[in-house]
Amino acid sequence: MQFFAPKAEVAWTLHRLSHWQQGEVPVFVTFRLADSLPSDILRQWIEDRDAFVAANPPPWDEETEREYHRLFSDRIEEQLDAAHGCCALRDPRVAEIVEERLRYFDGKRYTLWSFVIMPNHVHVLASIAAGESLPEIVKGWKGVSSRMIHREGLSDLNPFWQPDYFDRLIRSPEHFETTLDYIRHNPAKACLASGFVFWEAAP
Repeated sequence: MQFFAPKAEVAWTLHRLSHWQQGEVPVFVTFRLADSLPSDILRQWIEDRDAFVAANPPPWDEETEREYHRLFSDRIEEQLDAAHGCCALRDPRVAEIVEERLRYFDGKRYTLWSFVIMPNHVHVLASIAAGESLPEIVKGWKGVSSRMIHREGLSDLNPFWQPDYFDRLIRSPEHFETTLDYIRHNPAKACLASGFVFWEAAP
């Protein structure tokens, strides 16, 4: 398995958030429902994040990246686990559609290692196949699932998904295991006994 090499070439794209991809290095992706974060919280988060990036232009060393995620990724995770919004993914029929889309190209365009479908967001750990684009893969997960969910009349939330997503390249075997552990325990951390779907590849 490959891991993130700070001095190697990185494919970088920008929407409202920046996204990195480096070969087949595993990536931890979070995408969320359109109403999952209050607009004032998100606006302040983006302002603070932009100020940090301006003061610390990437590429980052490991310490700077760790500080970034402490200040920003962890902050977003806490808000998502607070279950803002309609939490449409609690509906097993909706979660089943999302799970099917995640699995659809597993072993072809990417390799899934683990995922959890929470009430208002989804975490995925995957390795992207050579020649494939992470933004296009995430666009497919979200676009097809939202069309199916609306076609079945399972949600009035439109748009269903927030347009952007969060991602983090995996730096080491230890980081990989820590991320798997985070996905495993996210439902318990959010005090959920039901209303989620967890999956992990066999060792």
